[in-house]
Amino acid sequence: MNLEPKYLKMARELHQTTPVVDAHLDLAGELYFRLQNGEENPLRTHYLENLKNSGVDLLFSSIYIRDEELPEAALRSALDQISALLYSLDQNPEFHLIRTVSDIEHIFSHSKIGILLYMEGLDCIGKDLNLLRILWELGVRGASLTWSRRNALASGCCKGGEDIEIPGGLSPEGFLAVQEIERLGMFLDISHLNDDGFEDICQIATRPFVATHSNSRSVYPHYRNLTDTQMLKLSEKGGILGLNGCDCIAGTLDGADPLLTLCHHIEYEVSLLGPTHVGLGLDFCDSYTKAEPRFSYPDTPHDCLIDHSHLLELTAALLQRGMPIEHTKKILGENWLHYLKKTLPST
Repeated sequence: MNLEPKYLKMARELHQTTPVVDAHLDLAGELYFRLQNGEENPLRTHYLENLKNSGVDLLFSSIYIRDEELPEAALRSALDQISALLYSLDQNPEFHLIRTVSDIEHIFSHSKIGILLYMEGLDCIGKDLNLLRILWELGVRGASLTWSRRNALASGCCKGGEDIEIPGGLSPEGFLAVQEIERLGMFLDISHLNDDGFEDICQIATRPFVATHSNSRSVYPHYRNLTDTQMLKLSEKGGILGLNGCDCIAGTLDGADPLLTLCHHIEYEVSLLGPTHVGLGLDFCDSYTKAEPRFSYPDTPHDCLIDHSHLLELTAALLQRGMPIEHTKKILGENWLHYLKKTLPST
């Protein structure tokens, strides 16, 4: 998509004056890998400049457990990632951990970048729901029950790496986990959950839940995306749907224009839900791949946007295609902030 200079200028000005929130990056895991590889300050080296240049004010850092860490090393991996993130925040005063609404107010009054920790799957706790309290005390403020696989609490939407749907909803322990997540005050994320599990959540959730990094299944038919009915149920509960920019979720594996594809998802979701239930959860998979220790790296990128510095292009594309400025501001970050201020403890 060819972007006109005037819309890029409008996007740049918008990012400087309105909150920008990305609800999904595997930041904690990436920092852990890079610190283990001997880097001294990877948060500053690899992330600070891009986040500042794109005007990102708040970033959700997921805690993701790899298949090879299951089951014995899952809890250790989660704690290692949390430790790496907290260590990195201590090194970099430009960042601030978000635990409360007061912390959100702090980052805007002191021009800092907020980092919010949440669990991308609860494989690390097994059936021990007492561990949720420990995660809360360490600063974790949200959780999904599972990644794209089955665990003790629920079934993922599809077998990771394969286009195979996994049937079955929440386990008895999964129902109890939802209750404990809500009791603690964590937000509940349904990204990666299968359709049966989604229906279970709709039946038992008493607080608004979210899909931090999922798209529209009508725009691109993939198990990781939500049907129209699911998106409507999520919005009726007061939740937010975060745009996922990974090619296999957005639907650009066939060579479709990345910016246009992301615009199609947002435009369709806004037409169905209105502008107050759509946000960003960009899921930069290439960033994780580059940080993960391995002998070789794939040459083919998987992200529709290269990194956060290119988020301006998506904003410009939306504006150029006619998205109203007020709607664009909500999508960029106002919707997520509104949700968090209703969900997190005040102090």
